[in-house]
Amino acid sequence: MSRRIVLSVPSELRSQVVEDLQAAPGVASVSLQVGSSVSPPGDVISIDATNEATLAVMKLLEENGVLDRGAVTLSEPTAIISAPNLTKLDHQGNEGAWEEVGEQLRRDTNVTFNFLLLMAASGAIASFGLVSDTLHIVIGAMLIAPGFEPLLRIVFGIMGRRYGPGAGLRSTLAGYLALAIGAAAAAPVALLLQNRTGAELPDLQWAGYWSSVQVSGIAVSLIAGAAGATIVSARLTVFATGVMVALALVPAMALVGLGGATGNLGLAFSGILRWGVEVFCVLVAGGAVLAIKRRVLHDRRVFD
Repeated sequence: MSRRIVLSVPSELRSQVVEDLQAAPGVASVSLQVGSSVSPPGDVISIDATNEATLAVMKLLEENGVLDRGAVTLSEPTAIISAPNLTKLDHQGNEGAWEEVGEQLRRDTNVTFNFLLLMAASGAIASFGLVSDTLHIVIGAMLIAPGFEPLLRIVFGIMGRRYGPGAGLRSTLAGYLALAIGAAAAAPVALLLQNRTGAELPDLQWAGYWSSVQVSGIAVSLIAGAAGATIVSARLTVFATGVMVALALVPAMALVGLGGATGNLGLAFSGILRWGVEVFCVLVAGGAVLAIKRRVLHDRRVFD
């Protein structure tokens, strides 16, 4: 994915920045508007670049002091047409800049009404699916919940600067509490429609599966955690729903709500245990992927 990078830089930095940008491979165009930046005062430089060049440009800007004294905006043009750079454009990757990943995580996981409503709706739907022992309904609940990125935001915050891991922890706790409440609220209706009692739930196939911890499940969750971090760092948000299906975060927490609503504390405990294992797998595997990328691809002071 190509980028358009717009810089507002102090005039004394202009010449060196423009010179360095012109020499950077993969930069398709550089435009300069002298004196047009009001705040911060200075000049405006616009750059069209390949994905790989963007990562290099961000490091270049940090080295030239632009990130400390100016302002930078990144966006994605529909297409860049540049004959000298056709090969680089055709073969560019899709790694997001570290600040872009941080912005995506904040946008998708801040504790807003929409975020909490989706998590609660996911819990309610999962409750109906678990009580009816219907797999596709539970999968639908997994696809609805924005439940992966809050966990990834915890480890991202440890490696970043803004807010730290606290913001991710708040999103995780608030989101999954809303999910458990949604599941608990739906439990009486789901049980009534299926003519079942809470005591029967542990004997159902999928409730039993998602309330147990197995070595194979841990292995799948570790792989899913690593895949999810790769997807988010490449900003391929549409594929994050697949990660939620591979993980047991939603049904496990829904079982906590179901167990609490029906007085089945054993089921609730099993659910929270399975959920805790899933969280651990995401933090370890997802955090490892982010740590490697932070070291290898984003080896600079970041402003996230």
